[in-house]
Amino acid sequence: MWLIPLSYFYNLPVLSYSIKGDNELRLYDILGVFILFYYIKYFKTINIEINRIIFFRRFKYFILFCSFSLIFTLLFSIFYRDRILWFIQSFLYLFHMWVFFIGSVFFYFYACKDGVYKKLATYILVLITIESLIVILQNMGVIPFLFSRVYEIGYNGFLSGTFGPNKIVLGMTMLISFSFVIGLLYESKLKISKILLFVALFGSIISIMLSGSRTTYVGLIIFLLYFIISKTGKFLNLVILGSVMFVLLMIINPVVFERINDTINNRIVDRIESHEDIQSVDDMTGVYEDLGSGRSDLHLMYVNHLLKRPYIIPFGIGFNNRLLIGSSAHNMYLSLINEVGIFGLILFLRWMFSFLIIKKRKLPYLQLALNGIVLSMFVTLYFGEHLYVYRPLFGILGYFMIICVLLLVPLRKTIDEK
Repeated sequence: MWLIPLSYFYNLPVLSYSIKGDNELRLYDILGVFILFYYIKYFKTINIEINRIIFFRRFKYFILFCSFSLIFTLLFSIFYRDRILWFIQSFLYLFHMWVFFIGSVFFYFYACKDGVYKKLATYILVLITIESLIVILQNMGVIPFLFSRVYEIGYNGFLSGTFGPNKIVLGMTMLISFSFVIGLLYESKLKISKILLFVALFGSIISIMLSGSRTTYVGLIIFLLYFIISKTGKFLNLVILGSVMFVLLMIINPVVFERINDTINNRIVDRIESHEDIQSVDDMTGVYEDLGSGRSDLHLMYVNHLLKRPYIIPFGIGFNNRLLIGSSAHNMYLSLINEVGIFGLILFLRWMFSFLIIKKRKLPYLQLALNGIVLSMFVTLYFGEHLYVYRPLFGILGYFMIICVLLLVPLRKTIDEK
Protein backbone atom coordinates (compact mmCIF):
# COMPACT_ATOMS: atom_id res chain seq x y z
CA MET A 1 0.00 0.00 0.00
CA TRP A 2 2.85 2.40 0.71
CA LEU A 3 4.40 1.67 -2.67
CA ILE A 4 1.21 2.49 -4.62
CA PRO A 5 1.49 6.31 -4.26
CA LEU A 6 5.24 6.13 -4.86
CA SER A 7 4.66 4.26 -8.11
CA TYR A 8 2.62 7.19 -9.45
CA PHE A 9 5.37 9.66 -8.61
CA TYR A 10 8.29 7.50 -9.73
CA ASN A 11 7.74 6.69 -13.42
CA LEU A 12 11.32 5.88 -14.31
CA PRO A 13 11.58 2.35 -15.76
CA VAL A 14 12.29 -0.57 -13.44
CA LEU A 15 12.83 -3.11 -16.25
CA SER A 16 13.01 -2.87 -20.04
CA TYR A 17 11.71 -5.34 -22.64
CA SER A 18 10.67 -5.30 -26.27
CA ILE A 19 7.26 -6.23 -27.66
CA LYS A 20 6.42 -3.15 -29.66
CA GLY A 21 9.59 -1.08 -29.86
CA ASP A 22 11.38 -0.18 -26.64
CA ASN A 23 9.03 -1.05 -23.78
CA GLU A 24 9.48 -0.51 -20.07
CA LEU A 25 8.03 -1.89 -16.86
CA ARG A 26 7.38 0.63 -14.12
CA LEU A 27 6.86 0.18 -10.41
CA TYR A 28 3.07 0.05 -10.73
CA ASP A 29 3.44 -2.77 -13.29
CA ILE A 30 5.32 -4.88 -10.76
CA LEU A 31 2.91 -3.99 -7.95
CA GLY A 32 0.01 -4.72 -10.27
CA VAL A 33 0.83 -8.42 -10.42
CA PHE A 34 0.47 -8.68 -6.64
CA ILE A 35 -2.59 -6.42 -6.52
CA LEU A 36 -4.49 -8.50 -9.08
CA PHE A 37 -3.29 -11.75 -7.49
CA TYR A 38 -4.88 -10.81 -4.17
CA TYR A 39 -7.98 -9.51 -5.93
CA ILE A 40 -8.46 -12.88 -7.61
CA LYS A 41 -7.66 -14.72 -4.38
CA TYR A 42 -10.32 -12.82 -2.41
CA PHE A 43 -12.56 -12.08 -5.39
CA LYS A 44 -15.94 -12.63 -3.76
CA THR A 45 -15.21 -10.67 -0.57
CA ILE A 46 -13.63 -7.72 -2.38
CA ASN A 47 -16.49 -7.47 -4.88
CA ILE A 48 -19.01 -7.34 -2.06
CA GLU A 49 -17.16 -4.33 -0.67
CA ILE A 50 -16.81 -2.72 -4.12
CA ASN A 51 -20.56 -2.99 -4.65
CA ARG A 52 -21.25 -1.24 -1.32
CA ILE A 53 -19.45 1.97 -2.34
CA ILE A 54 -20.93 3.97 -5.17
CA PHE A 55 -17.78 5.35 -6.81
CA PHE A 56 -16.13 1.91 -6.85
CA ARG A 57 -19.26 0.17 -8.08
CA ARG A 58 -19.75 2.60 -10.94
CA PHE A 59 -16.14 2.39 -12.07
CA LYS A 60 -16.42 -1.39 -11.98
CA TYR A 61 -19.22 -1.21 -14.55
CA PHE A 62 -17.10 1.05 -16.77
CA ILE A 63 -13.99 -1.13 -16.60
CA LEU A 64 -15.98 -4.31 -17.20
CA PHE A 65 -17.41 -2.83 -20.37
CA CYS A 66 -13.93 -1.70 -21.45
CA SER A 67 -12.72 -5.27 -20.85
CA PHE A 68 -15.57 -6.72 -22.90
CA SER A 69 -14.96 -4.28 -25.75
CA LEU A 70 -11.35 -5.45 -25.99
CA ILE A 71 -12.80 -8.34 -28.01
CA PHE A 72 -13.58 -5.84 -30.80
CA THR A 73 -10.02 -4.53 -30.61
CA LEU A 74 -8.72 -8.10 -31.01
CA LEU A 75 -10.89 -8.71 -34.06
CA PHE A 76 -9.75 -5.45 -35.68
CA SER A 77 -6.13 -6.22 -34.85
CA ILE A 78 -6.25 -9.66 -36.49
CA PHE A 79 -8.62 -9.35 -39.41
CA TYR A 80 -8.68 -5.68 -40.36
CA ARG A 81 -5.09 -4.48 -40.03
CA ASP A 82 -3.14 -7.64 -39.15
CA ARG A 83 -1.59 -5.89 -36.16
CA ILE A 84 -1.74 -8.33 -33.26
CA LEU A 85 0.87 -6.26 -31.39
CA TRP A 86 -1.70 -3.48 -31.16
CA PHE A 87 -4.00 -5.81 -29.26
CA ILE A 88 -1.16 -6.83 -26.92
CA GLN A 89 -0.45 -3.16 -26.22
CA SER A 90 -4.16 -2.52 -25.62
CA PHE A 91 -4.28 -5.48 -23.23
CA LEU A 92 -1.40 -3.96 -21.24
CA TYR A 93 -3.27 -0.64 -21.03
CA LEU A 94 -6.33 -2.48 -19.72
CA PHE A 95 -4.08 -4.22 -17.18
CA HIS A 96 -2.99 -0.77 -15.98
CA MET A 97 -6.60 0.35 -15.61
CA TRP A 98 -7.44 -2.71 -13.52
CA VAL A 99 -4.34 -2.15 -11.38
CA PHE A 100 -5.25 1.50 -10.77
CA PHE A 101 -8.82 0.54 -9.89
CA ILE A 102 -8.16 -2.41 -7.57
CA GLY A 103 -5.15 -0.60 -6.09
CA SER A 104 -7.45 2.27 -5.08
CA VAL A 105 -9.92 -0.21 -3.56
CA PHE A 106 -7.19 -1.77 -1.39
CA PHE A 107 -5.87 1.71 -0.61
CA TYR A 108 -9.31 2.81 0.59
CA PHE A 109 -9.70 -0.01 3.09
CA TYR A 110 -6.10 0.29 4.25
CA ALA A 111 -6.54 4.04 4.85
CA CYS A 112 -9.67 3.29 6.90
CA LYS A 113 -7.60 1.44 9.52
CA ASP A 114 -7.16 3.26 12.82
CA GLY A 115 -4.09 5.48 12.87
CA VAL A 116 -3.20 4.97 9.21
CA TYR A 117 -4.89 7.92 7.50
CA LYS A 118 -2.70 10.67 8.96
CA LYS A 119 0.45 8.68 8.14
CA LEU A 120 -0.63 8.13 4.53
CA ALA A 121 -1.62 11.77 4.05
CA THR A 122 1.72 12.92 5.49
CA TYR A 123 3.57 10.43 3.29
CA ILE A 124 1.92 11.77 0.12
CA LEU A 125 2.65 15.35 1.18
CA VAL A 126 6.31 14.36 1.52
CA LEU A 127 6.23 12.80 -1.97
CA ILE A 128 4.71 16.00 -3.38
CA THR A 129 7.38 18.08 -1.66
CA ILE A 130 10.28 15.88 -2.85
CA GLU A 131 9.00 15.79 -6.42
CA SER A 132 8.49 19.56 -6.47
CA LEU A 133 12.03 20.04 -5.19
CA ILE A 134 13.42 17.78 -7.94
CA VAL A 135 11.55 19.75 -10.62
CA ILE A 136 12.74 23.08 -9.17
CA LEU A 137 16.36 21.89 -8.98
CA GLN A 138 16.14 20.64 -12.56
CA ASN A 139 15.00 24.07 -13.71
CA MET A 140 17.91 25.58 -11.79
CA GLY A 141 20.32 23.29 -13.65
CA VAL A 142 21.29 21.28 -10.57
CA ILE A 143 19.62 17.95 -11.50
CA PRO A 144 19.74 16.71 -15.12
CA PHE A 145 16.99 15.21 -17.29
CA LEU A 146 16.30 11.80 -15.73
CA PHE A 147 14.71 9.79 -18.54
CA SER A 148 16.36 8.09 -21.52
CA ARG A 149 17.77 9.83 -24.58
CA VAL A 150 14.75 8.69 -26.61
CA TYR A 151 12.41 10.56 -24.27
CA GLU A 152 14.73 13.56 -24.19
CA ILE A 153 14.58 13.88 -27.98
CA GLY A 154 10.85 13.10 -28.21
CA TYR A 155 9.85 15.63 -25.55
CA ASN A 156 12.56 18.25 -26.17
CA GLY A 157 14.17 17.58 -22.81
CA PHE A 158 11.16 18.72 -20.80
CA LEU A 159 12.08 18.70 -17.11
CA SER A 160 9.48 16.84 -15.07
CA GLY A 161 11.41 15.10 -12.31
CA THR A 162 10.48 11.42 -12.15
CA PHE A 163 6.89 11.90 -13.36
CA GLY A 164 7.39 11.36 -17.08
CA PRO A 165 8.43 13.76 -19.83
CA ASN A 166 4.93 14.68 -21.02
CA LYS A 167 3.87 18.12 -19.72
CA ILE A 168 0.40 16.89 -18.82
CA VAL A 169 1.80 14.31 -16.36
CA LEU A 170 3.63 16.89 -14.25
CA GLY A 171 0.84 19.44 -14.60
CA MET A 172 -2.16 17.23 -13.81
CA THR A 173 -0.47 15.25 -11.05
CA MET A 174 0.46 18.50 -9.32
CA LEU A 175 -3.02 19.96 -9.88
CA ILE A 176 -4.54 16.90 -8.19
CA SER A 177 -1.92 17.30 -5.44
CA PHE A 178 -2.79 21.00 -5.07
CA SER A 179 -6.46 20.15 -4.51
CA PHE A 180 -5.51 17.54 -1.91
CA VAL A 181 -3.31 20.02 -0.05
CA ILE A 182 -6.07 22.67 -0.07
CA GLY A 183 -8.54 20.20 1.44
CA LEU A 184 -6.16 19.22 4.24
CA LEU A 185 -4.93 22.76 4.86
CA TYR A 186 -8.31 24.25 5.69
CA GLU A 187 -9.93 21.21 7.32
CA SER A 188 -9.17 21.89 10.97
CA LYS A 189 -10.47 18.49 12.12
CA LEU A 190 -7.55 16.77 10.38
CA LYS A 191 -4.39 17.37 12.38
CA ILE A 192 -1.73 17.49 9.65
CA SER A 193 1.54 19.44 9.97
CA LYS A 194 0.90 22.99 8.75
CA ILE A 195 4.54 23.49 7.81
CA LEU A 196 4.46 20.42 5.57
CA LEU A 197 1.15 21.54 4.07
CA PHE A 198 2.50 25.01 3.22
CA VAL A 199 5.66 23.56 1.68
CA ALA A 200 3.66 21.05 -0.39
CA LEU A 201 1.22 23.80 -1.43
CA PHE A 202 4.04 26.07 -2.59
CA GLY A 203 5.84 23.23 -4.35
CA SER A 204 2.75 22.02 -6.19
CA ILE A 205 1.79 25.48 -7.49
CA ILE A 206 5.36 26.21 -8.66
CA SER A 207 5.44 22.83 -10.42
CA ILE A 208 2.12 23.59 -12.14
CA MET A 209 3.52 26.90 -13.39
CA LEU A 210 6.73 25.23 -14.59
CA SER A 211 4.82 22.44 -16.35
CA GLY A 212 3.72 24.66 -19.21
CA SER A 213 0.63 22.48 -19.56
CA ARG A 214 -2.13 24.74 -20.87
CA THR A 215 -4.74 22.09 -20.07
CA THR A 216 -3.54 22.12 -16.45
CA TYR A 217 -3.72 25.92 -16.37
CA VAL A 218 -7.38 25.68 -17.43
CA GLY A 219 -7.98 23.08 -14.72
CA LEU A 220 -6.38 25.33 -12.11
CA ILE A 221 -8.60 28.24 -13.15
CA ILE A 222 -11.72 26.05 -12.87
CA PHE A 223 -10.66 24.84 -9.43
CA LEU A 224 -9.97 28.38 -8.20
CA LEU A 225 -13.28 29.65 -9.59
CA TYR A 226 -15.09 26.94 -7.66
CA PHE A 227 -13.01 27.85 -4.61
CA ILE A 228 -13.87 31.55 -4.74
CA ILE A 229 -17.59 30.81 -5.22
CA SER A 230 -17.70 28.25 -2.41
CA LYS A 231 -15.41 29.82 0.19
CA THR A 232 -14.63 33.43 -0.72
CA GLY A 233 -12.95 34.29 2.58
CA LYS A 234 -10.60 31.30 2.49
CA PHE A 235 -9.84 32.01 -1.16
CA LEU A 236 -8.72 35.55 -0.32
CA ASN A 237 -6.60 34.07 2.44
CA LEU A 238 -5.00 31.75 -0.14
CA VAL A 239 -4.38 34.66 -2.54
CA ILE A 240 -2.57 36.62 0.17
CA LEU A 241 -0.54 33.55 1.13
CA GLY A 242 0.34 32.84 -2.49
CA SER A 243 1.35 36.44 -3.13
CA VAL A 244 3.70 36.42 -0.15
CA MET A 245 5.21 33.15 -1.31
CA PHE A 246 5.87 34.42 -4.83
CA VAL A 247 7.43 37.63 -3.55
CA LEU A 248 9.75 35.50 -1.44
CA LEU A 249 10.47 33.35 -4.49
CA MET A 250 11.45 36.42 -6.52
CA ILE A 251 13.83 37.52 -3.76
CA ILE A 252 15.29 34.14 -2.77
CA ASN A 253 15.42 32.38 -6.14
CA PRO A 254 14.90 34.68 -9.15
CA VAL A 255 16.06 31.90 -11.52
CA VAL A 256 12.94 29.82 -10.87
CA PHE A 257 10.72 32.88 -11.13
CA GLU A 258 12.30 33.70 -14.51
CA ARG A 259 11.72 30.12 -15.68
CA ILE A 260 8.04 30.39 -14.73
CA ASN A 261 7.76 33.71 -16.54
CA ASP A 262 9.49 32.30 -19.65
CA THR A 263 7.27 29.19 -19.60
CA ILE A 264 4.04 31.18 -19.44
CA ASN A 265 5.19 33.55 -22.16
CA ASN A 266 6.31 30.69 -24.39
CA ARG A 267 3.22 28.53 -23.84
CA ILE A 268 0.52 31.23 -23.76
CA VAL A 269 1.43 34.86 -24.47
CA ASP A 270 3.63 34.23 -27.50
CA ARG A 271 1.18 31.68 -28.93
CA ILE A 272 -1.63 34.22 -29.35
CA GLU A 273 -1.04 35.52 -32.85
CA SER A 274 -3.24 38.59 -32.69
CA HIS A 275 -4.73 40.75 -29.94
CA GLU A 276 -8.00 40.57 -31.89
CA ASP A 277 -8.24 36.91 -30.82
CA ILE A 278 -8.88 37.92 -27.21
CA GLN A 279 -11.04 40.98 -27.75
CA SER A 280 -14.31 39.09 -28.13
CA VAL A 281 -15.60 37.40 -25.01
CA ASP A 282 -18.39 35.71 -26.98
CA ASP A 283 -16.07 34.07 -29.51
CA MET A 284 -12.83 32.55 -28.22
CA THR A 285 -12.20 30.54 -31.41
CA GLY A 286 -9.05 32.48 -32.21
CA VAL A 287 -7.51 31.85 -28.80
CA TYR A 288 -8.44 28.16 -28.91
CA GLU A 289 -6.84 27.73 -32.33
CA ASP A 290 -3.69 29.55 -31.16
CA LEU A 291 -3.32 27.61 -27.90
CA GLY A 292 -4.87 24.26 -28.81
CA SER A 293 -1.84 22.78 -30.63
CA GLY A 294 -4.06 21.46 -33.42
CA ARG A 295 -6.74 20.07 -31.11
CA SER A 296 -9.57 21.76 -33.00
CA ASP A 297 -8.49 19.94 -36.17
CA LEU A 298 -8.28 16.63 -34.30
CA HIS A 299 -11.73 17.15 -32.79
CA LEU A 300 -13.21 17.93 -36.21
CA MET A 301 -11.50 14.86 -37.67
CA TYR A 302 -13.04 12.68 -34.97
CA VAL A 303 -16.51 14.17 -35.44
CA ASN A 304 -16.33 13.52 -39.19
CA HIS A 305 -15.01 10.02 -38.52
CA LEU A 306 -17.98 9.24 -36.25
CA LEU A 307 -20.55 10.80 -38.59
CA LYS A 308 -19.26 8.70 -41.49
CA ARG A 309 -19.47 5.55 -39.37
CA PRO A 310 -22.58 5.95 -37.18
CA TYR A 311 -22.47 2.26 -36.28
CA ILE A 312 -19.53 3.14 -34.00
CA ILE A 313 -21.48 5.61 -31.87
CA PRO A 314 -23.66 3.30 -29.69
CA PHE A 315 -21.01 0.85 -28.43
CA GLY A 316 -17.69 1.81 -30.04
CA ILE A 317 -15.18 -0.36 -31.88
CA GLY A 318 -13.09 -1.58 -28.96
CA PHE A 319 -10.98 -0.40 -26.06
CA ASN A 320 -7.91 1.52 -27.30
CA ASN A 321 -8.94 0.77 -30.89
CA ARG A 322 -7.75 3.68 -33.03
CA LEU A 323 -6.91 1.55 -36.06
CA LEU A 324 -9.55 3.27 -38.19
CA ILE A 325 -8.43 6.82 -37.42
CA GLY A 326 -4.80 6.56 -36.38
CA SER A 327 -4.57 8.88 -33.37
CA SER A 328 -6.37 9.88 -30.19
CA ALA A 329 -8.72 12.85 -30.21
CA HIS A 330 -7.01 14.71 -27.35
CA ASN A 331 -10.59 14.81 -26.09
CA MET A 332 -11.71 12.16 -23.60
CA TYR A 333 -15.34 12.30 -24.65
CA LEU A 334 -14.70 11.81 -28.38
CA SER A 335 -12.09 9.13 -27.71
CA LEU A 336 -14.50 7.19 -25.50
CA ILE A 337 -17.30 7.40 -28.06
CA ASN A 338 -14.93 5.95 -30.66
CA GLU A 339 -13.67 3.16 -28.41
CA VAL A 340 -16.59 2.23 -26.11
CA GLY A 341 -19.43 4.26 -27.60
CA ILE A 342 -22.06 6.44 -26.00
CA PHE A 343 -22.81 3.56 -23.63
CA GLY A 344 -19.24 3.51 -22.33
CA LEU A 345 -19.14 7.31 -22.12
CA ILE A 346 -22.29 7.29 -19.97
CA LEU A 347 -20.72 4.73 -17.64
CA PHE A 348 -17.61 6.92 -17.31
CA LEU A 349 -19.65 10.06 -16.63
CA ARG A 350 -21.76 8.24 -14.02
CA TRP A 351 -18.54 7.32 -12.23
CA MET A 352 -17.30 10.92 -12.27
CA PHE A 353 -20.64 12.28 -11.07
CA SER A 354 -20.66 9.80 -8.19
CA PHE A 355 -17.97 11.88 -6.42
CA LEU A 356 -20.19 14.97 -6.61
CA ILE A 357 -23.35 13.39 -5.21
CA ILE A 358 -21.75 12.06 -2.01
CA LYS A 359 -22.79 14.15 1.01
CA LYS A 360 -19.75 15.73 2.66
CA ARG A 361 -21.27 18.37 4.95
CA LYS A 362 -19.29 17.27 8.01
CA LEU A 363 -15.96 18.11 6.30
CA PRO A 364 -16.69 21.05 3.94
CA TYR A 365 -13.10 21.66 2.84
CA LEU A 366 -12.64 18.08 1.74
CA GLN A 367 -15.86 18.63 -0.21
CA LEU A 368 -14.34 21.77 -1.71
CA ALA A 369 -11.18 19.92 -2.74
CA LEU A 370 -12.95 16.90 -4.20
CA ASN A 371 -15.73 18.76 -6.01
CA GLY A 372 -13.26 21.33 -7.31
CA ILE A 373 -10.86 18.79 -8.82
CA VAL A 374 -13.68 16.70 -10.29
CA LEU A 375 -15.26 19.77 -11.93
CA SER A 376 -11.87 20.81 -13.31
CA MET A 377 -11.50 17.31 -14.77
CA PHE A 378 -14.89 17.54 -16.47
CA VAL A 379 -13.72 20.69 -18.27
CA THR A 380 -10.12 19.71 -19.02
CA LEU A 381 -11.06 16.29 -20.38
CA TYR A 382 -12.41 18.18 -23.37
CA PHE A 383 -8.76 18.95 -24.19
CA GLY A 384 -7.12 15.65 -23.23
CA GLU A 385 -7.45 12.08 -21.96
CA HIS A 386 -5.56 12.42 -18.69
CA LEU A 387 -8.01 10.17 -16.79
CA TYR A 388 -7.35 7.30 -19.16
CA VAL A 389 -4.50 4.86 -19.75
CA TYR A 390 -2.70 5.88 -22.94
CA ARG A 391 1.07 5.37 -22.78
CA PRO A 392 2.20 9.04 -22.31
CA LEU A 393 -0.14 9.49 -19.33
CA PHE A 394 1.62 7.05 -16.98
CA GLY A 395 -0.24 6.80 -13.63
CA ILE A 396 -2.41 9.96 -13.57
CA LEU A 397 -5.65 7.94 -13.40
CA GLY A 398 -4.34 5.84 -10.51
CA TYR A 399 -3.17 8.91 -8.61
CA PHE A 400 -6.52 10.66 -9.14
CA MET A 401 -8.27 7.61 -7.70
CA ILE A 402 -6.19 7.39 -4.52
CA ILE A 403 -6.46 11.15 -3.89
CA CYS A 404 -10.25 10.93 -4.24
CA VAL A 405 -10.11 8.03 -1.79
CA LEU A 406 -8.11 10.07 0.72
CA LEU A 407 -10.52 12.98 0.40
CA LEU A 408 -13.41 10.62 1.17
CA VAL A 409 -11.99 8.23 3.78
CA PRO A 410 -12.66 10.64 6.70
CA LEU A 411 -16.33 10.44 5.68
CA ARG A 412 -16.41 6.65 5.45
CA LYS A 413 -19.26 6.36 7.97
CA THR A 414 -21.50 8.39 5.71
CA ILE A 415 -20.42 7.24 2.25
CA ASP A 416 -20.60 3.48 2.76
CA GLU A 417 -24.03 2.49 1.49
CA LYS A 418 -26.01 0.57 4.05
